[in-house]
Amino acid sequence: MEIFAIVLNEKDNVAVVPRAVAKGSVVTAAGLELEAAEDIPVGHKIAIAAIPSGSMVVKYGTAIGQAECDILPGQWVHTHNVKDITEQLCNEYAAAYRKRAKEMAKDA
Repeated sequence: MEIFAIVLNEKDNVAVVPRAVAKGSVVTAAGLELEAAEDIPVGHKIAIAAIPSGSMVVKYGTAIGQAECDILPGQWVHTHNVKDITEQLCNEYAAAYRKRAKEMAKDA
């Protein structure tokens, strides 16, 4: 049975598996064939590229977390190897928004 994972954006380094994947199964994503390095639960992410420790995990074309260790293609990507940086990202986005709002107010 073929397993196709869903890549949501061409910038992504992960794909979503639409059903549970057993270790050793071949998963196809973005034209790549990956061997699942471990069991991956339905709806979770599989790495489609190497993600070095400290690098951003990218889904939807945007960073969703930071790798806490080296993640190899075919590995399960979840909270056990990804640091949640939601608060940090929100603060960065808010700061950029406030800066842009100030610039726009000056131009008005």
